[in-house]
Amino acid sequence: MVNNEISLLKITGPHNEPCSADTPKNANETKKIAPSHAGSEDVSRRPLKDAETTQVFAERLARSVSESGRESPWIVPAEAVSLLTADVPVRGTRAKRAALAFALEDRIGAPLDEVHVALCRPSGQGEGVLAAIVDRAWMAAPERPADAPVLPETFALPSPVATGDAQVWAVWCAAGRALVRVSDGTGFCVAAPLLPLVWRQAGQPACDSYGEGLPPDVVAHRRGDTPPPPDAADLAIDLRQGAFAPAATGWVPRLIRLAAVVALGLMVHLAIALADAVALARIAEQDRAIAQAAVAQILPGIDVGADVTPILRRLAPPPPAPPGSAFLPLLARVSETLLAADLPAGFRRMTFASDPVRLSLLVEMPGLEDLQRAERVLRDGGLDVTTGAASATAGIAEAEFVITGAPR
Repeated sequence: MVNNEISLLKITGPHNEPCSADTPKNANETKKIAPSHAGSEDVSRRPLKDAETTQVFAERLARSVSESGRESPWIVPAEAVSLLTADVPVRGTRAKRAALAFALEDRIGAPLDEVHVALCRPSGQGEGVLAAIVDRAWMAAPERPADAPVLPETFALPSPVATGDAQVWAVWCAAGRALVRVSDGTGFCVAAPLLPLVWRQAGQPACDSYGEGLPPDVVAHRRGDTPPPPDAADLAIDLRQGAFAPAATGWVPRLIRLAAVVALGLMVHLAIALADAVALARIAEQDRAIAQAAVAQILPGIDVGADVTPILRRLAPPPPAPPGSAFLPLLARVSETLLAADLPAGFRRMTFASDPVRLSLLVEMPGLEDLQRAERVLRDGGLDVTTGAASATAGIAEAEFVITGAPR
């Protein structure tokens, strides 16, 4: 016996049938297990051979849970739990739990209102999940501690790893019971004498054997006396779901933490508001001192009021005039210069850039001599002019005039 706290109810089949061929013939053979979990002293089970050895699966599971730092579980005998896999193509844990019972309804063989269906974990194959089906009477048993997680005894043995598509069994035999885990996560427990029949009905899958030797009719690979430790993913499962989910607890500490965060946020906001108020008061005092000094130069002895904004506005220098565009002055200068020289000119196209100042004009005049004269007139008028190639057709000459810089 170990010191781990475990609770076991009477081990029977799913329909209250003995789980072993060695079931006692009279009530005197039923022995007390004396589990150490609080409130479970009257819990008993039918021993298969020896009351001390039939708990080996549960003790192994309880020890592993304790070593993982989790709360001591309430363990349901493996014979009372069915582990099945099902494809549930919905998203979200809550939606999967709601759809799981209907996905397994045709495989349960009992009315849904008489069984409890718990979502365990993903099966590792697409949308498949592992589910545990247990009679609601087990979950509603008065011996079950309300604060203890519920685990099936089957989880004492981890699922083996299959190397191909064929399933593999891991079989742990002890005290006349054979605990079986399948590579897809499912599992069950039968009396050891019944194992050959079940094995043949399953298609004689490959077996890894632990613990006591298996019946000679079962072909198995002997792996040792001690099986691998339970899977951590199995230990994290709790069958207390749905109507049997534990009542929400621990909300008071969460509420206290939330209140502390809110209070801290309010304090930060108040500190920022206070700092802003002090800064604004300091700025107002500085503005009043500036206004008072300016008024004292004109009207000594006059005390300014609290609102010094009008005085500061009058004292402020006028804003600088925005710079104007050089386009119109430059174009006017070009036009005036050409008109003063009595040069008839037409502008077919013009473009302007402000930085740097650049005015491009496509100038039309009666002849090439007029274009040359216009260039000289503009340069003599103080403009920087660059001309492009000139052309003359049908009595009209034209050339590109580029005037850069502001007029001198």
